[in-house]
Amino acid sequence: LFLVLLALRLLAAADGRPAAETIYYKNQPADAAGNYNFEFQTSNGITTKAAGNEHGAVGVVQYVSQEGLPVTFTYVADANGYQPSGDFAPSHLARLLEYLRTHPAVDEQKSRHW
Repeated sequence: LFLVLLALRLLAAADGRPAAETIYYKNQPADAAGNYNFEFQTSNGITTKAAGNEHGAVGVVQYVSQEGLPVTFTYVADANGYQPSGDFAPSHLARLLEYLRTHPAVDEQKSRHW
């Protein structure tokens, strides 16, 4: 969830559009088995949905490009890594993935207990 929100924030900031307001938000925190799902939509046309567990996640992201074109991509994140697909794979995702590859892994258990 954090990476998706970070990527969307970077996307909005990069094109100079005003900050968006959340107009819809639904979140099912992880249950005892670790299954979760969430979805949200913002006033500037960003929509995302995702679900997953400790074995991986799937999701979809939609937004409007600077040129006014609708952009949709899906992703799977599992033992094979992060795999975006669609007509448009944002270049900033490559930078985010490179950052993750070159920095220490997050301790999943510690990150879930605030």
